[in-house]
Amino acid sequence: MRLWLFLLLLAFGPPPASYPALGLAQVSASPSVPLQTDDGLDPITLIWTGYAPTWWVAANLYGWSDTAYCSSAKTVNGEAYNYTLEQPDSGATSCLGPRDHVRIWDMGYSPVYGWWSIGAAHHEHTVCFPCHHVVDSWERAESDVRFTFSHGLSTISISNFTLGNVGNYQGVYNDGNATLIELKSPPHPAHEYPVVFNENGLTNGTAWSITLDGITMSSQQPDVIFSKPNGTYSFSLVPPSGYSATPSSGTIVVKGVGATEMILFRVPWTTSSTTIHPTPGTSVSIGISGNATVLAKTIRLTVVDRPVLSFNVTEIGTRGVLNVTVPRSATPPQSSVTVLVDGVPSGTATLQQDASNYYVFLVVPYGIHLVELQFTAPQPPYSLYIAIGVLSVGVIGLLFLFRNRKNRTLPRKLADFDSGTFSPNSP
Repeated sequence: MRLWLFLLLLAFGPPPASYPALGLAQVSASPSVPLQTDDGLDPITLIWTGYAPTWWVAANLYGWSDTAYCSSAKTVNGEAYNYTLEQPDSGATSCLGPRDHVRIWDMGYSPVYGWWSIGAAHHEHTVCFPCHHVVDSWERAESDVRFTFSHGLSTISISNFTLGNVGNYQGVYNDGNATLIELKSPPHPAHEYPVVFNENGLTNGTAWSITLDGITMSSQQPDVIFSKPNGTYSFSLVPPSGYSATPSSGTIVVKGVGATEMILFRVPWTTSSTTIHPTPGTSVSIGISGNATVLAKTIRLTVVDRPVLSFNVTEIGTRGVLNVTVPRSATPPQSSVTVLVDGVPSGTATLQQDASNYYVFLVVPYGIHLVELQFTAPQPPYSLYIAIGVLSVGVIGLLFLFRNRKNRTLPRKLADFDSGTFSPNSP
């Protein structure tokens, strides 16, 4: 009852003046809550009202980390999500899980709901090969989000909201009920606005800090939030150990509304070499560099009908790349190279070579993958097969023509050859 009284007050009260929403700007007197994502795969299971722009929702998801680098695109009403966060199960690997995963969309201001946002949350695990996420529960993730906000200092109330979107999504049952969470705005001086720095790429719970206008703030959450009046401010940061940051410094402008800046953290490139023994008494040094992780003990160079270099690679983001150096001495002369990822030819691989080595450049997709580099020796000239085909077909064709001289139609074999579709192996 108290929640609905609050919502009625919002319906007749003016919107907050100091902290405008940072996402969609639509205003609706009687907004409807979307029931699912545009692709129909995910039900909406979370609604935040009161003062709940997406950046403030994300800032109150304590213990959850930003994972936009390992989350696929998803839209509601044609708009992409503003935030995507995860909470891995105890001891689980970031992005791979098992984990809770939530996407959050900013719905702007409504006289009924205030500054409101919606979310689609699910629990999932990873299946390989090829690696992909499999949703196993909608209710578990919704319950975990509810639990997180039940301990939040900005939470006013938590209740149930019947959306009626009951049904199976991705083969998993959703009960049709959403969690409604009412938030209060953060304390702030008058005429100041939020300056939000959002991290992307850090592992869960990694501490990071931003210095803005000479003031440093740190967080283990996906956001660091300042309050500033209108003006232009400089910022800088020193990335956590083992990461690089883009941008690491710059300026941000506050002009009557809040401002945001995304900080992309990446693991720097590493370079290593591994000695492979394809046959007893031989050794080959394979070089691998990039920012995707190759499990060294899985690297194999086998020579049966052709040399094949294989290894497992793990990439937790969308920007993984590898450079693989293979000595020409380990392959047949003038070999062609085929790159397979999980048994499928890669559409991103490029090849360079010099007198000593082959250099294979490969973009690595998110997840754990089996990569194979197949080195194939040149085939005999095609003209040899043509010559044999002409001789064979010519003899057969003459015999057929002699036996069928009253029949003006060409035999099938000769017709196939004349039309350019003949193969020496044709049945």
